[in-house]
Amino acid sequence: MNKMTFIGWIGLTALACQSNTEGYQIKGNIEGAGNGIAIMTLPVGREEPTTGDTVKMENGVFTFTGKLEAPSWVSIQVCPDKEKPASCGFIGENNTITLAGKWADVLDQYGYRSIPNVNVTGSLNEKIYQEISNVREKLMQEPRFKEYAEVQAKLNELHNGEDKEAFYKYQAETEAITEEFSNEVRKQQKELILKNDTIEAVAYYLNFLQNDMELAELEQVFKALSPKVQNSSFAKDVREEIAARIRVQPGMPAPDFTLETPDGTKLSLSDLRGKYVILDFWASWCRPCRASFPEMKKLYAEYHKKGVEILGVTNDSRKNDWLKALEEDQLPWLQVIDEFPIPHTPAKVATLYAIPYLPTLMLIDPDGKIVGKAKDKHELKTWLDERLAKKK
Repeated sequence: MNKMTFIGWIGLTALACQSNTEGYQIKGNIEGAGNGIAIMTLPVGREEPTTGDTVKMENGVFTFTGKLEAPSWVSIQVCPDKEKPASCGFIGENNTITLAGKWADVLDQYGYRSIPNVNVTGSLNEKIYQEISNVREKLMQEPRFKEYAEVQAKLNELHNGEDKEAFYKYQAETEAITEEFSNEVRKQQKELILKNDTIEAVAYYLNFLQNDMELAELEQVFKALSPKVQNSSFAKDVREEIAARIRVQPGMPAPDFTLETPDGTKLSLSDLRGKYVILDFWASWCRPCRASFPEMKKLYAEYHKKGVEILGVTNDSRKNDWLKALEEDQLPWLQVIDEFPIPHTPAKVATLYAIPYLPTLMLIDPDGKIVGKAKDKHELKTWLDERLAKKK
């Protein structure tokens, strides 16, 4: 090889390497899919439609090329000429990515057709995301969690049976075993997030862990991520969660809201100013919520005469389900129904108050300031007793 040829080869190699960073090439091979088209869609935003591309597919093979501004969820819809389409998804990035799957594996569930077990290579974000996702499955194979695996097998069996009370009873009896396993899962997933602090996908996975973290821990983990990751679209929900939690810390003014009551009128939190208000976030489908109502009725009977109001805020998206539950449970305190202004996203007021799970109880003082989120009804009663005693 002469000097000029060698220099030219180096230039072409450098150009090829550079092209990977400037765009993506997604090569798909879905064995048995035949001829047709493949449609790629990318999310633009929660309230906006997706954008994408359409290419021909021959013998299950297709290729997409383009450029991403940043790593993003990618959905590929495979559309054979004579069959219903099916989809697969992954985290895409500007690189050469290959997809390999089998049309024979297509699942048709709940009105959605998916292609499971698609092997994705070439996307570091997808690789790290799957590594974090697979922690639970890997731990279940370890001898130390054999008992947990057996518990899960029995829970699945009971859940699929008709005796639901037996399921809930066994679930309660084995709660400590489940909690031990879940704590180890979260620990290892958190370690992987911190280990891969420059990969955008870890911020997305942090969404799944944040409800089990106190604000200080969540902020600590988030600040450990690189600035690129912190400012990525995948980190948007975490940024909003941190801001929301700061907004509803004890001593902060409770954000006002106006929602619909069972009779169709509107009620605002500020209408109750001058009283202690217990916000009870619940839903008709939440079994622990409804199981708590007998005790809540006792609490209401004891404290309502002392000037304390309870305002139930349901997370139901179907009004009729909420009304039916109210009729069945005969709750004597005020009730409103939360709103879902953006489809497929959490409810408005639950998001405003950074509600991590249901049920959640929050106490507001007569000046409209937040006392805190109560761990349980005992803590709530302690707060009320201390404060009401000072008013005497």
